[in-house]
Amino acid sequence: MSIAIPSGLVANGAGIPDVCSRHGEPASVRKAVEFWSKPPTWSYLLIALGALPFVIVTLILRKKVRAQAWPFCPQCEKLHKNRLIIGIVLIALLPLSFVIAGSAGDTGALLVLVAFLAAFAGIIIVSRSTYRMLPWGFVSRDGSTVDLPKAHPQFVAAAQAAYAQAAQQHAAWQASQHAPYAQPPQH
Repeated sequence: MSIAIPSGLVANGAGIPDVCSRHGEPASVRKAVEFWSKPPTWSYLLIALGALPFVIVTLILRKKVRAQAWPFCPQCEKLHKNRLIIGIVLIALLPLSFVIAGSAGDTGALLVLVAFLAAFAGIIIVSRSTYRMLPWGFVSRDGSTVDLPKAHPQFVAAAQAAYAQAAQQHAAWQASQHAPYAQPPQH
């Protein structure tokens, strides 16, 4: 399921339920997570000019929303640890391949090439292991919402309830702020 939570509710925590957005299970840990907007589609054309123009434009146009305590379940923690371990092991194969390549003879170059590919895969896996990546969330282009296109249905229901509660609290607060002005003047 998909849900878009207003950025203000993500930043202050009022719109975040105590349910994992990925698996729909109760949260076992809460971590600070920064959601980013996706780069505009046209910015990928800048890669033809080099990586630097693309990176600069992406960083300038990026919208960010920081959740101080995003909920993660035990499955997310396990996924984080497993990806981290696999990625580090693949990266660690690179220096090991140089040692082995010295005694492998003709197949040494092939071994080093395979190790480079494994290290590259390891870097990608490590980057996908971060808590920032686990919720599958992105900030909208205008920065007004955090979109979770693959949110678990239980998270969506809990987030909608949290949003309704936050809206009620805000309405009650506004009413209390306007109440002194609504009374007729007494003579």
